Amino acid sequence: MKNFSFFFRFIILVSACTCLWLNAGTPEKELKIFRKLSQKLQSVKTITYRYTQEFTYPAEDYHSKSEGSIYIDFNKEYDLAGFRYQYKDQNGFSVFNNSGFFETSAADRTIHIKNKMKAADFEGLSALYNSIITLRNILPTVIKDEHIEKHVKDTLMGKKHFYLLNFKVQDRFPNYLGTDFTATTEKITFYNKLIVDRKSFLPVSFIQLKKGSRDINRTEFSDIVLHPVPPAEDSWYYSTYLKEYTPEERNPVKIIDVGQSAPDFTLDKSKTRGKVRLHEFKGEVVLLEFWIKNCSYCINAVPELNKLNNRYDPSKFKLLAVNTTDSRSSIDQFIIRHKVNYEVLSGDEAVNKNYGISAFPQIVLIDKKGAVIYSGDLNIAVLYPLISANL
Repeated sequence: MKNFSFFFRFIILVSACTCLWLNAGTPEKELKIFRKLSQKLQSVKTITYRYTQEFTYPAEDYHSKSEGSIYIDFNKEYDLAGFRYQYKDQNGFSVFNNSGFFETSAADRTIHIKNKMKAADFEGLSALYNSIITLRNILPTVIKDEHIEKHVKDTLMGKKHFYLLNFKVQDRFPNYLGTDFTATTEKITFYNKLIVDRKSFLPVSFIQLKKGSRDINRTEFSDIVLHPVPPAEDSWYYSTYLKEYTPEERNPVKIIDVGQSAPDFTLDKSKTRGKVRLHEFKGEVVLLEFWIKNCSYCINAVPELNKLNNRYDPSKFKLLAVNTTDSRSSIDQFIIRHKVNYEVLSGDEAVNKNYGISAFPQIVLIDKKGAVIYSGDLNIAVLYPLISANL
């Protein structure tokens, strides 16, 4: 299928959708189009397509684009997740064979192997983000949910007509598999837009926008082939590649355990440009939040952390957000843009290693004596009573 410039496509979307959300309720003829797309995707047994992902966050000065090709087999025997797939891009390739997962690195000729996959392990796999798999699984939920506003318009790109399917979702977005929605920690309206080929009734583009934001997530599907020639059977097994690739030894990074002494550090303050040592806060409860700027979960965490910081006496409680990854100017912009009201620290990357940080955001709560009393994800329901009990 022909690729159209994203700018041209976005102008069409804006002009076509200006008045989409004026009426609640979806006419039956438009619901039929949603159902037809869902039925089409449910009928797919095997498929290949060219996959283009683009993320544009002007406020964060961030832009990323990646491309690859994917083969998906939805055979009923693949009961663990309902499919198996092979994905390839310039960095290497990855394979999920219904039980295990492996991925190669073209740069160092290594292969990483994970023998048993759980549903949570699929989150973060770029080949699945807003993919055909996502749409195949999430559309039945979208269609059934009367609280999700749905509309269909006709749109013209070049000289060709397409359907433009729109659904608006409040405070949640599809997970990678499309088996459910992931809730946000703040109020966000997501505008989801699907451009569908009127002849094949397959999606050519999936675009996500946020109300009041210029952020754009775009996925394009091109060169779609149904019932393609399948990959060789031995290509599904990592043992096939062991002559070409060396198994990678990954020592799993584990966040610091409860009961351990919090490692001391010296970092730079963003607000006052001074230095600060963790040791200075002995006798106070300290919450460390480890974060990076290009992380939607980190952005969504700010309002909750602001509330938490305002709740306690600053002479007894300190909230310190640690970012050892981004530049000082990027951190300063983040603080202003998202109205951060707590102290933000930057500097030595060894801090993340010492605390076992491998994902963001992560929380470490330290008591008055310097011992870790909580480590893990941001869980406000757990943190509030724990902080109060230790002040």
